[in-house]
Amino acid sequence: MLLILSMLFFLPSSFAQEYTQWGLPEGATMRLGKGSIGAAQYSPYLGEGSMDNMQYSPDGKLLAVASSIGVWLYDTETYQELALLTGHTRLVSSVCFSTDGRILASGSWDDTVKLWDVATGTLQRTLNSFGSVTGVHFSPDGRTLAVESSSEDSWGIALLDVRTGTPRTWLDGDVLSMDFSPDSQTLVSSYVDDKVRLWDVATGTLLRTFKGRTDTKYRVHANSVRFSAEGKTLVSAASQTETRWEMNKSYLIRQWDVETGEPLKEIIVGTDTVSSVCWSADGQTLARGNLDGTIRLWDGATGEPFKMLIAHTDAVTSMCWGADGQTLASASQDGTIRLWDVETGLLRHTFTGHTSRASSMDWSSDKQTLVYSNYANGKVWLWDVETCIPRPTFHARIDEDGRSLSLSADGQMLAIASDDTTIRLWDVATDTLRYTLPGHTRDVSSLCFSTDGQMLASGSWDIRLWDIATGASLKMFGRPTGYIGFVRSMAFSPDRQTLASGHRLDSKDYVIGLWDVPRGILRHTLTGHTGEISSLCFSPDGQTLASGNGLSWWTELGITEHTIQLWDGATGEHQKTFTGHVGSVESLCWSPDGQTLASGGGHSGGEPGWPDYTVRVWDVATGELQKTLTGHTGEVLSVRFSADGQTLASGSADGTVLLWDMSSETLPQKK
Repeated sequence: MLLILSMLFFLPSSFAQEYTQWGLPEGATMRLGKGSIGAAQYSPYLGEGSMDNMQYSPDGKLLAVASSIGVWLYDTETYQELALLTGHTRLVSSVCFSTDGRILASGSWDDTVKLWDVATGTLQRTLNSFGSVTGVHFSPDGRTLAVESSSEDSWGIALLDVRTGTPRTWLDGDVLSMDFSPDSQTLVSSYVDDKVRLWDVATGTLLRTFKGRTDTKYRVHANSVRFSAEGKTLVSAASQTETRWEMNKSYLIRQWDVETGEPLKEIIVGTDTVSSVCWSADGQTLARGNLDGTIRLWDGATGEPFKMLIAHTDAVTSMCWGADGQTLASASQDGTIRLWDVETGLLRHTFTGHTSRASSMDWSSDKQTLVYSNYANGKVWLWDVETCIPRPTFHARIDEDGRSLSLSADGQMLAIASDDTTIRLWDVATDTLRYTLPGHTRDVSSLCFSTDGQMLASGSWDIRLWDIATGASLKMFGRPTGYIGFVRSMAFSPDRQTLASGHRLDSKDYVIGLWDVPRGILRHTLTGHTGEISSLCFSPDGQTLASGNGLSWWTELGITEHTIQLWDGATGEHQKTFTGHVGSVESLCWSPDGQTLASGGGHSGGEPGWPDYTVRVWDVATGELQKTLTGHTGEVLSVRFSADGQTLASGSADGTVLLWDMSSETLPQKK
């Protein structure tokens, strides 16, 4: 099988990639992609906060990487994947080795911390009752584990006894960064209010507050804080932004005397191009990652830059130093992790395969190719599923939504919405741009090819139809009275006589429009959904339309029902309602024989939210849930059956595609 993937990475053909079989959920046969790296892509502002996505082992032989699907362990000498530690049910945000290197702690958005035996890769203990965990740190003596977490009503640091797992004390505050003193007696933490605080680890007593600027002209965040090697001074990297305009961001190096709390130095080291910062273990060197993919090293004492590392092609989102201060690992939105020799500035190795959200996916007519996109990069790749070796095809710009991508039924044409409101049609076989389609005045939010591949529908605040052979505009559907906002989803009937589109009304209700394609008029308006129409799909015979209920304005009140509705494709008459999803229904797909419907789940919204990252398989005739497939740690944004109905592909916001064996004896039963 071949897959076309719009993604971030390239995997060398010399590597067999056995990791595609590691840690698979029940019923899955393969995983494509390693998932995104930690929580960096979810940060509203790059460079804000302490994201401990990676850490070297104390001896420098291992690199642990927190990802959306688990913890990856890499050998830094042989440059091979060693293990994938799975068990968390949501994104892993942080990792930390114990000082002796025997235990690895991982913190997750699933409100747990897991302790792993590094030698065997086995889970030793799971610590519960946290909010969303954003950071984990062992004290140098190995006796205390500090856990940064946040929940609906609390933010702070829990100090735990490593031996028993019981909490000793709680340090309140919205934390950005923390570090233990060399003697393990004190903990320093920085906060969003520009305060840096020093705590007594044994008692939880606040010992001192290191205040920042008193000038209200600036809003300052101390993003990274570190003790010096001897523990007598503190160094921090802070971002400052003009309060009035929220602009003109710059970055500062600060130093304080630990004993007196007096500031020693403040140096401006960068502007708003900074995407991440990280101090070396001795606090002598600051690594500053930039939006353009470069890394600059600064002398912490003088504030002078002394080296630039160039290789990444997109923003550097996370970095970590080796204990010897001579090696640096960096992760980027280009999907790579790069290992650097700091003294020479040379690149030692590049780990590849980490992917962002797989938000759009489709099989070609021969069912040998599958396309999926992500928002962070516009590269399109051709995959051989048997060997899991991709090759690049072409590069195209994809908008941040990442949904606006569609593959023609014959697999020859790829439509991609660009961030300049145009649509680009690519010839897959020749890797060339065929047409650029202008006309929309706002972002294109949805794309859909007709079954015969001769027509393309594009949805924005309006709907336009295009001739694929010539690139000419065929029709523009006006927006009926009361329809507002972007077209969330669209689907052609197999005979291309009808186009279904999902809309929101002024009244905050949600409707489906059934359009007569030849005449360009609205034939029916289907009502009944209480949330946005997140997915639409006609049955293979065109007689039935399935629609999925997404989030709505009423979600926080608990009113939204996350249902799947079946409608008569000709008359718009409601037929059935499937219930079972506890989150939004993000994707739908019919089996080739029309007897089975697959659906992908997403967020529930509201407080607290109940994520539903499942793939569900339904009996269309009875409406009964047949199977529930679990394994993704993010919204399931796309589902597609193979031609024979024996394989189901699911693409997720966790950055991976899972292939499921649909044989009844191999799949888990309904839940």
